[in-house]
Amino acid sequence: MYWGDSISGIEQDDSGVNVTFEQAAPARFDYVVGADGLHSAVRRLVFGAEQGFVQHMGMYVATLPVDRTFGGDREVIMYNAPGTSVSVHPAGGKPLAAFIFRSPAVAGYDYRDTEQHKRLVIDAYRGRAGMFDELLDQVRAADDLYFDAVCRVSLPGWTKGRVTLLGDAGSSLSLFGDGSSLAIAGAHTLAEELGRTPGDADGALRRYEQRQRALAKPALRGFRVASELLVPGSRVTIALRDAAVRVASRF
Repeated sequence: MYWGDSISGIEQDDSGVNVTFEQAAPARFDYVVGADGLHSAVRRLVFGAEQGFVQHMGMYVATLPVDRTFGGDREVIMYNAPGTSVSVHPAGGKPLAAFIFRSPAVAGYDYRDTEQHKRLVIDAYRGRAGMFDELLDQVRAADDLYFDAVCRVSLPGWTKGRVTLLGDAGSSLSLFGDGSSLAIAGAHTLAEELGRTPGDADGALRRYEQRQRALAKPALRGFRVASELLVPGSRVTIALRDAAVRVASRF
């Protein structure tokens, strides 16, 4: 498989999975693990269209490297207006900006259209970025902007035959960056269960899913609290959040 390639077809039987690619030659595998993110091609090919499993949660997020920090080398600086958050993390000498804003689902949204993403960020933050207003010029010029909707992925099951889902492809909803941690933990659990019963794929994949769902459930449940902490929806909730943080910092 080539860098930038994608799976275009999956057919399986009792002993393996035949996979075709957009560029590479077809191949056969014992198992296929869809670890290809929120917009998983494996999930679409095996489980059905994205619309049946992906729910927009009323927010969008963008990140990009920026040319300077706005505080010390150990300080994350954040600015909130109602419904928006922009912050810069020093990130070990490679500063990273994050824009998170509340919005209904955008009609015609295309997760691959970078120019559309730039317009959405600029429109959301024009006149509302405070001390970070200069970052909008960097958004306009960026060639490595990450942007996507904050969505919840929910499926009744992550496994069909010898195909299973891992990480955001099967269970996604996090604003605190633990999606990667959950995916790594899931990969370990999957390998462990397949190693325990190599002759019983059904049992191994079933146990993997049970264990990983239990681990992912608290992260999914905490979304509402996380969203109000990061992106309060009104000036009142901003004031309440800030007051709570000040009180907590005394203990």
